[in-house]
Amino acid sequence: MGILSSLFTGVSGLNANGMALSVIGNNIANLSTVGFKGSRATFADLISSSITGGAGAIQTGIGVALTSVQGNFSQGSLAASSNVLDLAIDGNGFFILEDAQGARFYSRAGIFRLDQNNNVVDPVGFRLQGFLADTTGTITGTMGDISLPSTTAPPRATTTAFIAANLNSATTPTGVRGNLVGSGASATTTGAGNNSFNINLNGDGAQTVTVANGLTGAALATAIQNAVRSLTPNDPYLAAAYSGFTATVSPTGVFTFTSGITGTPNNSTAGTGDVTVTANGGDTLAANLNMTGGTQTAGTDFLLSNPSATSNFSTSMTVYDSLGNPHLLTTYFTRIGDNTWNYNVVASVNEVVTANYHTSNIDTTLGIVRVGSGTLTFNTDGTLDRESPVIRYDTGTTSGTAGTAPGQLQIDFVGATPDQQIAMDFGTSVTTDGGTGLDGTTQFGSTSALVQLTQDGFSAGTLQAFSVDSNGTISGRFSNGQLRPLAQVALARFPDPIGLIRMGKNTFAESGTSGQPLIGFPESAGLGRVLSNSLELSNVDLGESFIEMIAAQRGFQANSRVITTSDEILQELVNLKR
Repeated sequence: MGILSSLFTGVSGLNANGMALSVIGNNIANLSTVGFKGSRATFADLISSSITGGAGAIQTGIGVALTSVQGNFSQGSLAASSNVLDLAIDGNGFFILEDAQGARFYSRAGIFRLDQNNNVVDPVGFRLQGFLADTTGTITGTMGDISLPSTTAPPRATTTAFIAANLNSATTPTGVRGNLVGSGASATTTGAGNNSFNINLNGDGAQTVTVANGLTGAALATAIQNAVRSLTPNDPYLAAAYSGFTATVSPTGVFTFTSGITGTPNNSTAGTGDVTVTANGGDTLAANLNMTGGTQTAGTDFLLSNPSATSNFSTSMTVYDSLGNPHLLTTYFTRIGDNTWNYNVVASVNEVVTANYHTSNIDTTLGIVRVGSGTLTFNTDGTLDRESPVIRYDTGTTSGTAGTAPGQLQIDFVGATPDQQIAMDFGTSVTTDGGTGLDGTTQFGSTSALVQLTQDGFSAGTLQAFSVDSNGTISGRFSNGQLRPLAQVALARFPDPIGLIRMGKNTFAESGTSGQPLIGFPESAGLGRVLSNSLELSNVDLGESFIEMIAAQRGFQANSRVITTSDEILQELVNLKR
């Protein structure tokens, strides 16, 4: 009978609305739970009964049943926090957690701290998972427990030193230019078989100089000067020796040939500070000018005994050896000719194994040792053109040994790994590096000044603080000033997050209906960003919950009336017998 079935329909309504009140109450109870995701109850009518049984028959329902409790995974509001390990996900994804047995859980609650083993854990001790970094700070593809080191970070020996400076193009070359003065009175007339000779500037190799016949005195000197300046140097670092070459003649007819540079470039050990003239075969001009037996004066530039007075600009840099010990290197720049600068690098005798260095490269009075030298050349627009290989002096010789790579310095620091190589980088030079010549050291017409000074070494350090970027990278700041990635938080997303199983303690577990987790870096592959010093609050809307609670209450009351009304009707039916 329909009246009897109405009792069961009312009971199902009571059960359904009571379950709805339970879900709503759970939402309200977790209003202050960090990362909590609310739920809603969904219902469906029970299978209807047919009165007539035919197609299009009159059907009556027999009640309602709870079909599911669906999670609401919408974004919750974010609140600021003073704890750097309080993390919030802004967007899609879940934190990945593991318990002591290796069981994996997922959570939106980013309340984390460090445990006694320096693992990042949540309030119940589940360990946060992420991509680990190696000792250099490179994030690897290996996932594991995120742990922040408490031990000393190892030092790194300096391998590259970058110096960006402007060297004043108006600086007068420092030092003595090599010259050759003809002995006695010199013949000044040229003729057939008396118009050429060989000249060797600063060890560049002999080159033939030829002038016109019939020249004498100042005209001959000018012709020789122009002829030498038109020669192409064998060594490009000696270009200034030719372009700045001068030939003069005294009133008494004595010729003087002077190189265009002071000293010699530090690009190789073959250079000299001399000007040498020899006969060109049977030509007599060299002898007639009395140059083959002339008086030579060797050129000089930088002097280790007086570095400040024999240089035009200097700068100092602290580098580190294999043990992390700091060492001060001072680089002295000396302009030796047009667009040409030598640099000499010196260190303290107390920090270098001086037994490997010749005494000529050590000044005990100043307590310094020359550990390297090189040459820079510039274009006429001030851009850096060439960087020479560095001459290293740890070979025990006066002149040192020229390296093979531009700027490659080699030093023996006391107690550290020997033969430490440091690349002196002055920028991307035009010819040597194929660069612009403008991103490092330049030669413009302004005061010499340092622009930038960096090196890649550092001492040992201990972790002092850490920070978390929006891509989940946890970076540690060490006492040696280094900032190094330690790990990167991993996030997971699911094809159907509603299918996740709630495990309590603000965690979820994978299920057959949720699909397998897709794990990746924050801000990639549809995953949200990670915000440090923030927490995601519960996404429960209290006002909406109250409205749902009122609706469920009214539904419960109405269904109870169905039961009482059905009972009264049945009572009337029973009374018919009387």
